[in-house]
Amino acid sequence: MPAKKKKSGKLSKMTEEERIAYEEQKRLAEEEMRKKKEDMLSQFLKDKLTKEERATRFNLNKLNHQWRNIMREAKSRELKKDIEILSQTFERVIDRKDAVIKSLTKDLSEAEEQYS
Repeated sequence: MPAKKKKSGKLSKMTEEERIAYEEQKRLAEEEMRKKKEDMLSQFLKDKLTKEERATRFNLNKLNHQWRNIMREAKSRELKKDIEILSQTFERVIDRKDAVIKSLTKDLSEAEEQYS
């Protein structure tokens, strides 16, 4: 099995100042990578939230539309029933008035016969 190379071999050939600069550069690069990952995650979550809000608005509009259709159907049935009841009531009133007119016409005919 080949022996593993040490990373410290590179550092051991550096002077103390170079090593400090290298470590600082490495730390800054890691910090920058962490910041980029954090920004990417933040942007991903913002995009996901925006998409979810859009889907929520769409679904809410869809539900409202369906609910209004259901309510229109119910109101339509109710109004048709009311119209049927009013129509029957109107017919009864007309029939009663026709009967009164016939009765009055008959009374008038009898009165004219008695007078003549």
